[in-house]
Amino acid sequence: MTTRTMPPLPASSPGTTSYVRGSDVVPLYHRVYVILLQKLTDGSYPVGQAMPSEDELAAGFNVSRVTIRKAMERLEHEGRIVRQRGRGTFPLALQPSAQEHENRFMRSQISLAQKTNITLLDYTFTKLPAPWQSQFGVEPDQDVLRITRIRFDTRSPISKTVCYLPSEFAIYLPEETISSLPISASLTKAGVTLSRFKEHITAVLADSETAQQLEIDVGSALLMMTRWIEDDSGRTVELLQALYRPDRYEYRVEYQGKDQKGGADWKAMITDSHS
Repeated sequence: MTTRTMPPLPASSPGTTSYVRGSDVVPLYHRVYVILLQKLTDGSYPVGQAMPSEDELAAGFNVSRVTIRKAMERLEHEGRIVRQRGRGTFPLALQPSAQEHENRFMRSQISLAQKTNITLLDYTFTKLPAPWQSQFGVEPDQDVLRITRIRFDTRSPISKTVCYLPSEFAIYLPEETISSLPISASLTKAGVTLSRFKEHITAVLADSETAQQLEIDVGSALLMMTRWIEDDSGRTVELLQALYRPDRYEYRVEYQGKDQKGGADWKAMITDSHS
């Protein structure tokens, strides 16, 4: 398996700050943004209490105020902070509607993950297939992070997934931390706001490589699901293409009337044609 190591994100508080230097892949402001976002998520900056000033943060990270301001502008755009003239910058609680939207989506995924294990086939920085480059917002020569996994339970393999992410998201998902948890759930735990989900489901036939990996015959029918996930700024943050054995996987969507709260919900289920 070909891998490329990204600079690690330290757990320590900003102070010595050499850790935000030295990466050509991840912009400096984004590394500052990630650390600030983690502190907002884990409660290091409590809701209702003023955060350090831009000058204090710039000194702590050993970066310019312009870099700090750019990171803070993104946090403000995402609804994580509010900046009040003359008073300071304050963390905001995630809106209940956004929490419920994420919770409905994640409950089904996490439930599925808890019943299965994964084999990591590939963790690579590579070029995105040409048909998806414009929608993903990358240039032809720009790398993205690709994660390929086989999901299985005690009976058999269930699916093969190929996930593409912006290269800087390797900060959230170091190779050694990849588990059975869905990638989107890992992003949510890291503080990434997932706001829009688009899916396309069709049927395909298994090629020789996939057939061997999923322990089926070449040419067997598979369910192919392609999912695009955007953050609240409209940026695509994950592209997932999953191939499922139809005898082991069921995808179910339940809709509610428009006058009922909660909207549409969906559920992914492991099945077994012999049970």
